[in-house]
Amino acid sequence: MSGRLAPLRNARLWAVLWCWNVIWAVEHYRGAGGSWHYFALGGRLLFGDDQGEGLHLYAAHPELQIGPISFLVARPLHLLDPWHGRAAGVILMSLTGPLVLAVIWRLVPEPARRPERLLIAGLIFLPIWAELATHTGHLDDILALFFGLAAIHARLHRHPVLAGLLVAAAADSKPWALAFAPLLLIRPARSTWAALAACAAGLAAAWLPFLLLDPHTLQAAHFTIKNATSSGLRVLGYSGPNTPAWDRPAQLALGCLLGALAVYRRRWEAVILLATASRILLDPEVYGYYTSGVLVGTLIFDLVATQRRWPLVTLTAALTLYLSQFVATVHLLPLTPAELGQLRVAFVLVAVAAAFAASRARSSGRHRISQLRSARSPSAPNS
Repeated sequence: MSGRLAPLRNARLWAVLWCWNVIWAVEHYRGAGGSWHYFALGGRLLFGDDQGEGLHLYAAHPELQIGPISFLVARPLHLLDPWHGRAAGVILMSLTGPLVLAVIWRLVPEPARRPERLLIAGLIFLPIWAELATHTGHLDDILALFFGLAAIHARLHRHPVLAGLLVAAAADSKPWALAFAPLLLIRPARSTWAALAACAAGLAAAWLPFLLLDPHTLQAAHFTIKNATSSGLRVLGYSGPNTPAWDRPAQLALGCLLGALAVYRRRWEAVILLATASRILLDPEVYGYYTSGVLVGTLIFDLVATQRRWPLVTLTAALTLYLSQFVATVHLLPLTPAELGQLRVAFVLVAVAAAFAASRARSSGRHRISQLRSARSPSAPNS
């Protein structure tokens, strides 16, 4: 009888999470879509034919640190007037939180799909995801994270070419997401080269036309932003006013290195966590929506790599990266910018320690992947 009631309980649980998502979307309604103008501008320029438009887009507007796929996806909304286009974009992005959670939940092996784990994870994740999806409206980060999650599913189910194309699509939406590339190293190793070749082809298809037509496109890689007083960069000793020239390559290199080590140690669940942690460690800015991407990584790690009821790494990220900044902004706690930066660095150290602290037997990784495949088979019950 309890088995027959399981679908009803699951439906109620997801209904609660959708309501929780709507509450936080409404909470962020004022000022929603604060960054949507970048997509409106980029979409118009990408399809224009005047000077500085079309394939000259990035050379003329290096401030648009957004991949072409994001502009393509946003393009249909630009056919509306600016107000309705922005409103439609915000509404659609605001619906993505539970969908991200569902995609992550599908990665969790069946024995670990306990309803309380999903409920706790959703209650923590959805309010912070609303910062990205509703408040700032960063479509590029949303697409990059969705493509990254899809790449995990494709790789685990032995679709290496599709996985490679999905990682490329993530980087073609937001360049920092190329740090998801270590996902392509997940065994079986014999398909790794096919996955990497597909990724390279996907990257070339998106970026080579811009580079070939206008070599000044490379200048966009040197675009700088202000080095915030609470950034991890300052804690690490760099006190310059703007982004250092080595910063973006270092972010990518660190994320790829840590991700590759995680896959080598059978900790593929930590790849997105380590990629996003590398980003916040070395990024000169401390925007709140960065934490949303980190929480995608922490939830994958907490729900898939551990059996704990409470997602401890996710809680740590929410407290050190998001809540601490909020309470400092509204003066509930006297945290200085330097202390906020120290909390960012401390979280990264916690994330790396969590990813690599427990060793895993070589057969353990294969067993977990087989569990995931069986969870996705037609005969397996859905939760």
